[in-house]
Amino acid sequence: MSITIPLIYSANVAPASTATSMAEKGSAIGAAVGSDILVVACIALGLLALSAFANVWVARRETRNAARLARSRAAGMHDLLRTMRMAESIAGIGVWQYDPKTGTQQWSDGLKRLFGIDPEEEFVEGDAETLLFANDIDLIGKVKERRAETDPYSLQFDIFGFDAVARSISVHACNLMDAQGDIHRVVAVVRDATEQVQRERELKSSREEAIHEAREARILAETDSLTGLANRRRVMAELDRMVIDARVTSMPLVLVMFDIDRFKRVNDTYGHPAGDEVLQQVARLAQSQARDNDLIGRVGGEEFVWIIPGGSDTMARMMSERLRQTISSSSGVGAVPNVTISVGYTSIQAGDTALSLFARADTALYDAKHSGRNQVRMAA
Repeated sequence: MSITIPLIYSANVAPASTATSMAEKGSAIGAAVGSDILVVACIALGLLALSAFANVWVARRETRNAARLARSRAAGMHDLLRTMRMAESIAGIGVWQYDPKTGTQQWSDGLKRLFGIDPEEEFVEGDAETLLFANDIDLIGKVKERRAETDPYSLQFDIFGFDAVARSISVHACNLMDAQGDIHRVVAVVRDATEQVQRERELKSSREEAIHEAREARILAETDSLTGLANRRRVMAELDRMVIDARVTSMPLVLVMFDIDRFKRVNDTYGHPAGDEVLQQVARLAQSQARDNDLIGRVGGEEFVWIIPGGSDTMARMMSERLRQTISSSSGVGAVPNVTISVGYTSIQAGDTALSLFARADTALYDAKHSGRNQVRMAA
């Protein structure tokens, strides 16, 4: 018996014609894929080129804008500098800057002009210091002294410019601080203050002259023109003041009164000019006996007072006797022989006023004259 076995083909094995067809399809697909990649690459390159072009265009545009801005700023700065120069010239001011870290100075055209320097002249190192030194100005030293200042401050100097013009300049400075609180720059506006300073000096001179004239007038009003001693007006004013001081401080006070004995006889015998010389001599002798704080005055024709602050009765008696003896031995002038004086004195008491003290001393003087003259009496 015969057995027939059928021929079986694997499903994975294709006929030759089928394999050829599949190979052709694969080649077509590969070609298509390769073409797409190329297109994508071209597109990417194109985008990169476009981006680069855009960046270049933006950069060029920004460069042009920056250049225009720089030109605009330069023009603005030029206008600002021109305006500043014009303002400096009109206002007669200048700007000074100082860098304390480097020690360098910057002078504006206006500042050069104030010192008589051509604004167009360039400064070389040391010129600024030379100009200041020539005018005996230690501007940097003055600024350093004010380094702790946080508010603007002022300085003033007299200069003699290179144009042979004397000026007074006013410096208004300000310390500019950095974040650490250190001075990184000092900026100052310098102004020609010649006219202002001159007016102030004239005003000061006029004021001082007026004060001097007023003082002279007051002295004349309070001075006896013949003897140069205090007159009655000043004597009474000073006595008022000294009485008040003595009452407040409980310090002693003595008032001495004296007059020349028989002075009318001197005038009648030798004439009034000779009598005036005697009065002047007595005034000089009395003034020589007084202490620095004492006051000698002439309160009448031949009547004088001597105020002795801090003086005791004993001291007053001794000083009065010494004065009496000095005048009796040294008061002669020319043909006029020595004259004598009568003296009365008193000390301040509780409740005294200038008038009561004066009246009591005058009473003591009256007692001395009516007791024979040429003697000293103390008020009772």
